Amino acid sequence: MSNTLESLRQLACRELGLQESDLDSHATFADLGLDSLMLVDFMFAVEDHYLIQIDHDTAMKTPTLAGLATLVDSLLAATPVSTAPATVAAA
Repeated sequence: MSNTLESLRQLACRELGLQESDLDSHATFADLGLDSLMLVDFMFAVEDHYLIQIDHDTAMKTPTLAGLATLVDSLLAATPVSTAPATVAAA
């Protein structure tokens, strides 16, 4: 399991009140019981945690923690250390 995925799992537990034993990294957010508002709130928490910006459309097309970890890793890799947060536009 990647460090990012593990960190996102912990963040999901803290922000969403989920138990880590209930988190399947490949289950959809809907399967985890998140509605669209909860998902938006969680994405804001992810952005704050990693100091990145996630495009709304891209976030909505990323339905699992594993997919989100991949997205976060790509944003972090694309963000030069000394600049503002990166943003990924919808594909």
